Amino acid sequence: MHIAQFIKLEIIILNLLKNQDLTSEQIYCILNKHFTIIEGELLVSLFFLHENHLISFQTVDDCFIYHIEEAGLVRYTTLKREYQNIHQATEELFQNEKTKI
Repeated sequence: MHIAQFIKLEIIILNLLKNQDLTSEQIYCILNKHFTIIEGELLVSLFFLHENHLISFQTVDDCFIYHIEEAGLVRYTTLKREYQNIHQATEELFQNEKTKI
């Protein structure tokens, strides 16, 4: 997984957990509807997010249920803002394709 892919996966997972607590299987099913994803990539991302105290989990009936923490909400907001800034700058470049850089 490239770092850019990891960051995209990170923001998407945080966004999903911002709306509700989910199991890794639920997250995988949602992501798999829109992206090609390897389950191992998801598990690595969940581990990273947990190790950095952005998410927590509890075990219910041998399932991990993931929950976003306050630090995760802050990280999500930061990543979203960075994404929007990059998107806006890219759109400006596309609108001014004749402009020399």
